[in-house]
Amino acid sequence: MLMFLIHVFGFLAAAIPQFCAEKIARFLGRAFFFVARSRRRIMLGNLHHLLPEKTEKERHAIAVESACRMVEMGMFVLASPHFSKERILKSYRAEAGSRIELLERGKPIVVAVPHFSQMESLTMLPLFFEKLAGRDNGVFYRQFKNPAIESWVKRTRQRFGFTLLSRKLGLTQAISFLNSCGTISVLFDQSPGEHRGVLSLFANRVTTSSALAGTLVADRPNAILATCHCERTGFWKGTVKVSEITLGDLPRTAANYTIAINSWLEGKLRENANICADWLWAHDRWRPFNDSLNYAHKKNILPETLAALGLKNLPKEMRIWIRMPNWLGDVVMALPLVKTIRRARPDAQITLLAQKHFAPMLERLGVAERIIALPPKTRGYWKFFRQLRFEYPDQIFIFTNSLRGDLEAKLAGIPIRAGIVRDKKPRPLLTHKWFVPADLNLAETHQTRLWERWLRRRHGLTAPLDFAPIKLAQQKENRIGLICGSENSPEKRWSVARWREFIAIISEKFPTLEIFLFGTKKDAEITAEVARGNDKAAGGNVVDRAGKTDLPTYMDELASCRAICGNDTGGLHLANMLGVPVVGIFGPTNPVRTGPIFKAPIKILQPEGCPKTGGMDIDKIPAEKAASVVTEILAPATPKK
Repeated sequence: MLMFLIHVFGFLAAAIPQFCAEKIARFLGRAFFFVARSRRRIMLGNLHHLLPEKTEKERHAIAVESACRMVEMGMFVLASPHFSKERILKSYRAEAGSRIELLERGKPIVVAVPHFSQMESLTMLPLFFEKLAGRDNGVFYRQFKNPAIESWVKRTRQRFGFTLLSRKLGLTQAISFLNSCGTISVLFDQSPGEHRGVLSLFANRVTTSSALAGTLVADRPNAILATCHCERTGFWKGTVKVSEITLGDLPRTAANYTIAINSWLEGKLRENANICADWLWAHDRWRPFNDSLNYAHKKNILPETLAALGLKNLPKEMRIWIRMPNWLGDVVMALPLVKTIRRARPDAQITLLAQKHFAPMLERLGVAERIIALPPKTRGYWKFFRQLRFEYPDQIFIFTNSLRGDLEAKLAGIPIRAGIVRDKKPRPLLTHKWFVPADLNLAETHQTRLWERWLRRRHGLTAPLDFAPIKLAQQKENRIGLICGSENSPEKRWSVARWREFIAIISEKFPTLEIFLFGTKKDAEITAEVARGNDKAAGGNVVDRAGKTDLPTYMDELASCRAICGNDTGGLHLANMLGVPVVGIFGPTNPVRTGPIFKAPIKILQPEGCPKTGGMDIDKIPAEKAASVVTEILAPATPKK
């Protein structure tokens, strides 16, 4: 039944007036472009990466035309078996002076063929080049599982003298053809997949490329490499063009030939809009490494590619976005992952989406190439993300656990949306999900380590996490800092009485020590009570800074302290990230899961008898215990009287 339909549709397409076939192709092409949303996104994204200098409107026009020509090519496959030789020769011709001398040299020729809209016409080359008729001519193709379709494809495509060679089994025959000075054609410009081909660049983006054409030529000193494409001049009309690829003084290696034909194609695509629209933009050329944090590959020609292009480092053309958590402590705990992702993909531009008040801190830390501050949750909130579609990010790692973050990524048109799915919390908008294993004890797994497992198991991260502190150039002063609040969680706060006891003990031991109180505006009432009677105005040594610093200033002042003692808050994590010794006061919360994690001195205090995962009243930790630990930190640097 299928073959009957193929014959009927092919006959009708060939029989109807050509202008009618063109109208049908353009209608179906436009319908495909507007209905197939994911493919439309791929086409526009591919064009954006290759032609960033063009406007969105110009790229859109090229994509629509490419979709129409893709349908035109499909119709040609069905209709061309019903074309006479006269009709073919009337519609297609060889370019005058198109390197016909290549055939006269009597040498084997490897022909690199790009996926242009008229590429199926190249099986008719012996009609245009008579000298091909006396050669063994082969072309690699992908076999079909359906025997009837396979038979039809071979019968229709081999009628003018080309032999179809299986990608899996045809290599021996191809070598035989070349040994007898024959011609082998290879479709070279689509990604062969993550585990095939060679790792290289295309349009300055890491991907895999077929090295078959380059390998066949490099193994034969007398072989010639040429590109051959049919430049479209109208509907089912074109001019066949042949160009020899030479390497100049470069060695005849498969890598150099592969780089050369890729460079040739890039130049062609940039030549003009007509040729650009001819390419198969609906294919995701860079897909194999768009969702991986490990581009290790058994065949890597990136060094040769960089040398050929005159580059020292990989261009940062891949676009990885990271949706940061909404709380300061969680943001800090995510930073080791951000630093490691950046190191794992040196070809990526890392963009962080974060709450606006975190943006200055993240910019100063320099952990990403770009920071996008989230807008206020007003009427324009969702429109903001819709506008991000035109930046064409490749993927996003979502470190939040809410549908809001997933919807943000969906509206931004990000094709790869990755996140963690916990029990009974479905996330339908994610495209790449990692389900928390049922046997994983979350209470005994640090949040950073959970994120790490996700990225290793689902996205191939192999690089070790970077827990090195991000130190600021600040001189440590005779000062400690106390973080007495905890935003909106009263149960996480050591009581005012405990803090006042601590200050009394530590001030007696270190009379000249300055004690800074840190916190947000919401914590100011608490810190005012803690400082009462001991502040500078009253002749004491306490400086209340709660609510009086922006985040960069807060970082500077934390970094200037010799030690920080605080509740389970974001500030404690921030101080730890800056390399300052910290003493954490934990009671009901779980330090195993949310404790400081950077490689700097850390001491966690819990009530006596408290499980390591927390769960007891924080006020059961005596002030003397905390003061004793801080004294141990300060004493070595304090001169004895």
